[in-house]
Amino acid sequence: MDTVESMRAFVRVVELGGFAPAARTLGISAGMVAKHVAHLEQRTGARLLDRTTRLVRPTDAGRRYHERCLSLLAGIEEAEALAGAEARELRGTLRVTAPTEFGNRHLAPLATSFLMAHPGLDLLLDFSNRVVDLVQEGFDLAFRVAPSLDTALVGRRLATSRFHVVASPDFLARHGRPEAPSRLADLPALAFSVPAMRDEWPFTRDGQQFRVAVRPRLVSSSSEALRLAARSGAGVSWLPSFVCGEDIADGSLVSLFPDHDAGSLGIWGLFPHRRLMPGRVRAFLDFVAEELGGDPAADPFEPPCEAAGATRMTHDAAPGLAP
Repeated sequence: MDTVESMRAFVRVVELGGFAPAARTLGISAGMVAKHVAHLEQRTGARLLDRTTRLVRPTDAGRRYHERCLSLLAGIEEAEALAGAEARELRGTLRVTAPTEFGNRHLAPLATSFLMAHPGLDLLLDFSNRVVDLVQEGFDLAFRVAPSLDTALVGRRLATSRFHVVASPDFLARHGRPEAPSRLADLPALAFSVPAMRDEWPFTRDGQQFRVAVRPRLVSSSSEALRLAARSGAGVSWLPSFVCGEDIADGSLVSLFPDHDAGSLGIWGLFPHRRLMPGRVRAFLDFVAEELGGDPAADPFEPPCEAAGATRMTHDAAPGLAP
């Protein structure tokens, strides 16, 4: 039996806490996973797992062995990459998940270009606004859009996306342009509903932070729905640049307070293990980072200064929402 494959199976069992979930992510039977573990226990002469009717967990020896397996498997991946196995032609299946709006608007075109450049690679894209468990569901890489991360996964910040309060030229012609954020309370708002109703929008100017209560006329969990409603003139909305930047640039939407900081989000790439990253995962993550400008603090979606109506500003992340 292939000891390297047995190590991969053992690592999955430890991470997922059972033979059946490990088998599902590996595409083999639970019986075969058990044989892989038995092979390792026979080779090492140690009991690596404690098994109960409800739980499988590593013994003390198993925990130490798990750490060594991670290091050895990472070394194998690195050796293969250095030898050119993946450096010349990426192979295998890359499973990627991302938020729906970011995935459709920005990641899908990049993924298509990457796929066409690597004919030996298969790509599975899952776009969903739910929080996906990478390990349990067998994903190699996740992109998340959030002010900060609270996760045990390894994260790499790729870019920043700043919020704008926007409205269409037609809406402003009918209602007038508010001269200050405080006037937003007098206008119909288009607001996010997740993770809770966002009926207060944050602002910072000259170091002073404040929030403005708005009157939502349309509430949605979809930033795309809010963008389309704002373009049609239904109200004012608070949207990140990766959603509304192109609309501001082409004049379909107007950024109302470009001299205020309305908050920002980080664009993150997440993966289960820094020491066990296949070459195809690293290559795709590096590709996306480069295509987004290569600067985690910069906003590649920000409209030109002339379109935004003010000099582009750089701020620390303020409270925001991951659409």
